[in-house]
Amino acid sequence: MTIEAGVDQAAFEVVNPTADKLDSAETSLAPRLDTLNGKVLGLLSNSKPNAEIALQAVAEKIKETYPDLKIRLYPGSIRFEPGLLRRAIEESDALVGATADCGACTSWLIHDGAQAEKAGVPQVTIVARGFERDTDTSAKVFGVPGLQYVVVPRVFTALTPEQATEQTLPVADDIIKALTQTPAAPADTAGQEDDEERQETYTFGGQDPVAAVEAFNEFYLQKDFGDGLPLHPPTRAKVEAIIEAQGLPRDELILTVPPLHGHGTLERIAVNAAMAGCRPEELPVVVAALKAIHACPPPMNLSVLMSTGAFAPVILVNGPLVKKLGINSGRSPLGPGLNNRVNIRIGRAVALTLRNLGAWIPGRMDLDTIGTVRKNIQVFGENEDESPWEPYQVGQGLRPDDSTVTVVHTVGEWDLGSNHGPADRRIRSIAARTPTLTQVGFMTSTLAGLEGNEDGLFYLLPPETARKFADAGLSKDAVKRFLLHNIRPRIWDVVAPFIDFRERGLVRPEWEWMFRLTPEEQRTQTIQAFNDPAAINIAVAGHGTPKEFVFGTMTTPITVKITALA
Repeated sequence: MTIEAGVDQAAFEVVNPTADKLDSAETSLAPRLDTLNGKVLGLLSNSKPNAEIALQAVAEKIKETYPDLKIRLYPGSIRFEPGLLRRAIEESDALVGATADCGACTSWLIHDGAQAEKAGVPQVTIVARGFERDTDTSAKVFGVPGLQYVVVPRVFTALTPEQATEQTLPVADDIIKALTQTPAAPADTAGQEDDEERQETYTFGGQDPVAAVEAFNEFYLQKDFGDGLPLHPPTRAKVEAIIEAQGLPRDELILTVPPLHGHGTLERIAVNAAMAGCRPEELPVVVAALKAIHACPPPMNLSVLMSTGAFAPVILVNGPLVKKLGINSGRSPLGPGLNNRVNIRIGRAVALTLRNLGAWIPGRMDLDTIGTVRKNIQVFGENEDESPWEPYQVGQGLRPDDSTVTVVHTVGEWDLGSNHGPADRRIRSIAARTPTLTQVGFMTSTLAGLEGNEDGLFYLLPPETARKFADAGLSKDAVKRFLLHNIRPRIWDVVAPFIDFRERGLVRPEWEWMFRLTPEEQRTQTIQAFNDPAAINIAVAGHGTPKEFVFGTMTTPITVKITALA
């Protein structure tokens, strides 16, 4: 295809950045039932508000048509516990799941439904309007394209119990049909927009090189290949230069890229790095960051990329490559400009790869409600030269001369301001100014498979602050322990977000005592915000005035050694 902008005086060819394969084997739907009479209908409630109410109401409606239907409720979490899901599949003749009305919960509910279909149990999922595209794509990712679902008008979490029931009852007949009638062969809607007219290269022309580049950018942005900023044309020459420097075959599968699990071959990653303006020697950092993101354990591996929450990976680089590549670790390493050009290129390459190989695209697999600038992925180096402590990767079991990336998925960022005075006053001030926003919380069981330290903090301390602490005899671990034990919000503030969780039986028994305190006791007593040392992490970065900075985190940091690809 040639795209022209006026008379074709200048032209160039660029390479398609999208995945040509997905890491999924397709499975047909389970056989549908002749009747629901005498059968067991399992209800998969994923702990979201109104899920159980809606399921029970629609199941009773179905029972009016099939009086001998047996109904069993399976209250689980966002990503059902494997044992509970196995039991539901073994004990049920058919399954209905709800609620699919946020990014992560939709995809995990489709994952659970796909497991049922693969085990020979027909299922149908109740999906809120606006999440159909995510549902179709997730079904393809989990290997069951055409997985059956019904659509209700609004997200359940925005409704009263009465409204949830009212909007669900009308789909009872659709659920019956989905469980008892063999559907037509599914149209490949999830992959159609990727595969339709997909070609390996595009040629762009114009009256001059500028017009040709503008035509390229407009076309790629319209195809949703870009991040909204002008792209570097990934010409074959640029892509080849990046590939040749790595010493591997172009079709070498480096990893599958979440959340869509597109095949991240060397060539496809190189195309996206070229679009970000990366130099060949920067690609191993991009690959190491992608591997760290890929290594995030479930359920957060997909949840942080697909959620309706504003989560985004942040990348810390350590070791000799920081200086060799020119990654900024000094003044304003998270900022714009000349000193951060390498940081920005690497972060942009990771984000474009996630977009084009993993469908990390708003409205597609990323269902973020509001969004965040942190999705223009931030990369920074640790200021090891001015740090009085061991580099971050040493605390992760690696050597000081190892070059590494550390990825942590963040939920927010806060400038803690200036904290002056002696070390004891500074560290107390940092603890007092630290927000204690928790997303999942170790008090609840709404996400299966968590270890309890996913909610946490990642501090960036400027060298001046770190030296002040070190001169006072405080090691990095001592600072972390102090912060762990002295970030103490009021119990009143801790329990407030979890009141409805408690009402639905989702608060773990060991934390029940806090809810039983009087309001006055809740306002006057405090509690340690985090219960695991792994929740607190520290790196030294920046330069100059002691102004501290902290990210809220949704995953434990993952550190990967940067190695030559060959």
